[in-house]
Amino acid sequence: MLVDYHIHALGHRGGDYSEEILVEYFSVARRQGIEEIGFTEHDNYLSGLAPEAIAAAARRFPYLQARLGLEVSYRPEREKEIRDFTNKFSFDYLIGSVHHIGEWMFDHPACISGYASWDISELYQAYFSLVEKMVRSGLFDVVGHLDLVKVFDYRPSGDVLTYAQGALKAIVDAGMAVEVNTAGLFRPCKEIYPARELLVRCYDLNIPVTLGSDAHEPEQVGREFGLAREILYQVGYRKLTRFANRQQIYEYL
Repeated sequence: MLVDYHIHALGHRGGDYSEEILVEYFSVARRQGIEEIGFTEHDNYLSGLAPEAIAAAARRFPYLQARLGLEVSYRPEREKEIRDFTNKFSFDYLIGSVHHIGEWMFDHPACISGYASWDISELYQAYFSLVEKMVRSGLFDVVGHLDLVKVFDYRPSGDVLTYAQGALKAIVDAGMAVEVNTAGLFRPCKEIYPARELLVRCYDLNIPVTLGSDAHEPEQVGREFGLAREILYQVGYRKLTRFANRQQIYEYL
């Protein structure tokens, strides 16, 4: 079974959900052989969510299940705010992602000059420390693009596992899932999130996984899922995690 749990129907444009907008995403998902999709806007577009629009679009695709998620940009000082606004809807799952280190939005192309201010090994340590804090907050169900810090292909000295081990232990303790996100293939790092060595370690630790395209346009739904599935099989995974009412459900790949 294939799922795509990371779809931004509003992209970076904002606005409001409508049946017409959402149907385009359902149509591509069906063509891609995906059986369940999750609409997962960035939390700053929370006001545009409309579960009734998802339900209306879903009625036109009876063999395709739809879920409501949210991708939350985690910052330690936001924890109370996050707890409050995630209670506004009955989400099926919440993806926690780290996009900022301090005020620096490190994954935005306009902010790439910020890398020059860092020793890259220290940057990775700072990033994965924030991922660990995010996981230990208990606010989320899925870790979004676990190694996003590699987005512009800045790599640290040594094995990335050295920097990620605390975050991985926290994920095990929290019982969270990690998403296998294909968007990295289309960024300068040209690699799925997380990298294979991290995914192997996730498998060794019995960390469940789910799939996400990080689509911001309909044609991006399910992109390169064939490759993602192949990598998962090579690593040893045979099951994916689905979510309903923030409960994990396991399905064979």
